[in-house]
Amino acid sequence: MRKWLIAALGVVVLAGVAFAIRQAGVDLVALAGLKPSGSTATVKTENASPLGQRGGSQGRGPLPVETAKAVAAQISDDIGAIGTLLAEETVEIAPETSGRISGVLFKDGESVTAGQPLFQLDTELAAADLAEARARLSLAETNFKRNETLRKSGNVAQSVFDTAVTEREVARAAAESAQVRLNKLTITAPFSGIAGFRTISSGAYVTAGTALVKLDKVDLLKVKFALPELVLSRINLGQTVDIAADALPGESFFATISAIDPSIDVNGRALQVRADLDNSQMRLRPGLLVRVTVKGNQREAVVVPETAVNQRGDSSVVYLVRDSKAEEKQVRTGKRQDGTVEIVEGVEAGADVVVAGSARLSDGAVIEVVPAPKVD
Repeated sequence: MRKWLIAALGVVVLAGVAFAIRQAGVDLVALAGLKPSGSTATVKTENASPLGQRGGSQGRGPLPVETAKAVAAQISDDIGAIGTLLAEETVEIAPETSGRISGVLFKDGESVTAGQPLFQLDTELAAADLAEARARLSLAETNFKRNETLRKSGNVAQSVFDTAVTEREVARAAAESAQVRLNKLTITAPFSGIAGFRTISSGAYVTAGTALVKLDKVDLLKVKFALPELVLSRINLGQTVDIAADALPGESFFATISAIDPSIDVNGRALQVRADLDNSQMRLRPGLLVRVTVKGNQREAVVVPETAVNQRGDSSVVYLVRDSKAEEKQVRTGKRQDGTVEIVEGVEAGADVVVAGSARLSDGAVIEVVPAPKVD
């Protein structure tokens, strides 16, 4: 009986040892030497990390990241806006009197000079009126001279002489008025510029005020644009403005602020500004939409690539590289331009910042700096 108890106890002990060995992940067949040659024992790895350590997050390897240097750079507080080009002078040419067009003295779109005749109205009636007025003036001059001679000899009354003087002045004024009416039948350019497309032809009858052609002075253009009222203190007369037009890609022009509207537009809270632009090369035309950049003062700042800045709610975060670990740093950003961001506070020039691979980072994470991929 005792032998059976001892045998049963031995079986229980062996079963317990075998269970413990299997729980430890040891292959019993290999342990017993029954596994074919060349094979190896296996160990249970359900809870092992890739690095052979228990706990996946604790045993994770270094995270690959790309980095760049925070650098000191010169930046300016430029102000951008959209503007429109206007001619320095523009006018709709129109006659002051009614009449029939007897001649068009220019070609559409050509340059004209100040005083150059553009249209000629029929002058027959006005020329006849002038001739009559001059004849009356001639008679009045003769009568005046005769009465002046008689007055010196005392043979004419003072009242008769005064009448002769008055008649001569009235006749002279009538002749001058007739000359002016005749002159107005020749319509001239009030200033030098480029004529547009005429709206009438020879033989057409026009009334006073009828628009005949548009004349623009374009060798000097005005740039009209609006800026937010918050930048009022940063705008001054004589300030330089960069101009770029989509119609002329790759080209830039310069203008100078010449006028600032004294009042703010209460609807858009905007400040109206005008700048003068030299267009002597005739590259630009009135009406073009342009992009305006008001140049600000140059200052030194620390800048990093835009990809280095991560948003955490209302805050901006940058990851620095410290002894192969990521250090999370909250920063205050400033101006953005040309793919970079100004760091007002939080990062010094020369610091290494993570620019790629930051999505999985946290403060203190182990990192490995890898080179950026080459671009063909």
